[in-house]
Amino acid sequence: MTTPIDEPLEHIARRYIGQFPDLQGLARQAAGHLLRRHSGYWLDPDSVYWHEFDSAASSSLSFTGWRHSRPPHRSLTFTELVMQRFSPAQQSDTDALSVYGGFYRVDNSHGVYDERNELRLAPQWVLERLWELDFSGQYTRLLGRFRRERGDDFCTLARARLLAALVPAPLTEAEREQVLASLLPETQLPLAVSALQASATGSVQGGWAALTLGGIAARTLFVLPLRTGRRCLYRADDRGALVVFERQRDLKAWLQDQVTTQEGRERMMLHFVGGDVLAQALRGQLRKYFQVMVSEPDYVRIGSQRVSGDLIVHLREQVMDELVSNAHERLTSNAQLRKASWLSSLQATALIIAPMTPLGWPLALTSLGIGVSMLALHLDMAINGKAAWRANAWWAVLMDMLFILLDAGMIRSSELFARSPVPTRVAGQVGAVSSPQWEIYMRPAANELLASSDQALARQESLLAAVPLADAEAVGAAGEYLDAFSEPLAVYRDELGFGSPAIYEYSHSPARYNNLWRGLPLEDDLVDSIRRSHRLAEALEQVGVHNNVRMYRAASSIRGTGTLAFREGRLGVGDVLVTTDFCSFTDNPYALWEVFNNPLAQVSGAVIFDDSAVIYSLEPGESAQVTPVAPFSTRPDEVESLMMPGRYLQIEQVTAVQGKAYRFMEVRLKALAEAPDSAIVYDMHSGEQFDRMAMTQRLGAADDDSLMRRFFPLPT
Repeated sequence: MTTPIDEPLEHIARRYIGQFPDLQGLARQAAGHLLRRHSGYWLDPDSVYWHEFDSAASSSLSFTGWRHSRPPHRSLTFTELVMQRFSPAQQSDTDALSVYGGFYRVDNSHGVYDERNELRLAPQWVLERLWELDFSGQYTRLLGRFRRERGDDFCTLARARLLAALVPAPLTEAEREQVLASLLPETQLPLAVSALQASATGSVQGGWAALTLGGIAARTLFVLPLRTGRRCLYRADDRGALVVFERQRDLKAWLQDQVTTQEGRERMMLHFVGGDVLAQALRGQLRKYFQVMVSEPDYVRIGSQRVSGDLIVHLREQVMDELVSNAHERLTSNAQLRKASWLSSLQATALIIAPMTPLGWPLALTSLGIGVSMLALHLDMAINGKAAWRANAWWAVLMDMLFILLDAGMIRSSELFARSPVPTRVAGQVGAVSSPQWEIYMRPAANELLASSDQALARQESLLAAVPLADAEAVGAAGEYLDAFSEPLAVYRDELGFGSPAIYEYSHSPARYNNLWRGLPLEDDLVDSIRRSHRLAEALEQVGVHNNVRMYRAASSIRGTGTLAFREGRLGVGDVLVTTDFCSFTDNPYALWEVFNNPLAQVSGAVIFDDSAVIYSLEPGESAQVTPVAPFSTRPDEVESLMMPGRYLQIEQVTAVQGKAYRFMEVRLKALAEAPDSAIVYDMHSGEQFDRMAMTQRLGAADDDSLMRRFFPLPT
């Protein structure tokens, strides 16, 4: 066991990311708990919308008693509602909430809102629960704890990031030593992690200053005058680069060049205001400075503001202050609502809420080299996607930083990584096999299978940075880990690895979950089986979806998953399939032979590759909603990913494949973002036309239609 002084950087980085108090992620967690408390099961709060309308018409069919035939004038996801709350005016007139507002499972792009797309959730109930929750107060406490406990981790990682930036910098040996001496009390290479953890206040040469423009100090641009007369500029953003200038006028020319394009001006703006909500007021003045710098470069004064003490400690305090101020500006607390109510006689009927659109990534992450340019995110994706992708990219960038330090010999590998040998380097996007060579995969190949599984498993683990780090002190009565809101964690990571009771149980016995969906005998009663499916769906939604590699699925009659529809030509290109259970896919094409030739098939004596044998090949893409589950599984070597029921897949190509020891139909699929306009879709499990009524009866009919409402909502 390592002590804190010799703890590997990998551990420190993983802990920092695992405990980072992501505002939207925690709000989503709290919102999901409220929805489960109401409905009995987890619903994705980013797919539940609160809409406010200007008019309403009475309806005997809708839950609220009202329907709306025009788009809403204001919309929030349930996650955003937890952060922003109902307005003070709505707090004082709760009767109007259900008349001119309601919860729906569609966004604000629709024209009609009624019983077909509503969520049967009373606004008054939500209002009361939000008062009980007081998310703003809870988040403020979590933020204070993070600042106390992880502030030193930030300093350690920030010093490592600057050290990595030193590797490619065009500095002389003497200049490099000066930069090191300005940051660390110990500069002898290779460094120990303890050197990065040591407080440098009063023990280093210092000399850093924040760059100023017209008297406005940059948040992530720092200058160090070198003894050689040159200037060293550190860009403490996601690029984390050291730029060297011969003279002050070269620095000025560089700044002028940076603001000649719109992209450059916005990037420079982020250096000065970052994601701090309060600092956004400086944008107007800075925009004028940028314009003048291009036309009259000598007019704008470029200077510096000396950093007192340790540069990294200065950066840490700036980072943590930004997190606190942003939380204050973006969240609405009980205290603010009480104050607004007290002031209502003065017509203070609304609060000014900071916009929820990201103004920039938190400095707590970008200053470690993690930012927008490296993440390439789609900002219109749901928070689940954003949170998961952000965390994965943060982790990937930090791992890149560790490898830079390793390659340069600046820190020993034992100080960087927790494992020996050094972990496999996994590319952010693993290329799919462009055209599978089935002769290679359709044979016994234990060595290739294991090698490919190891690499695919490493890839899956690299995607799970968003999985919360369990707090060993937050344990429930049954021994389960609890989250920040004292609710059981559906997925987690601890010192033993990744954990999820539902995913683990599914990997051990898929039939316990899928027998319900397939109409087969149940191990438990119907109520327990329905709850089990909801728990698994919650765990999968917590992990998130990842879709950057090709996935494969083997189906055969022996496994009860094969179909004759492709061999007989009843299904072909252009037809749409719908998943009607939890569908297993794999990253590893070598695993397909093992799926067909499992022990059950071997002892059955049946023909393994009969007319029903199919291999589905799912193309990567945004709509391919599959969740990596191998790290949680009893069989991680299968490198399994799961697709939930109610996902639509279009057939792109059907090919009959024949070899010496195998024959099957290869079906290439493309995922669709939503149900097609066509009324006809086909059950992926059976190949027959999907029967909604039969599925409704199978899943509980009128006694409990929660699974149908969740996975197969009525079209609007």
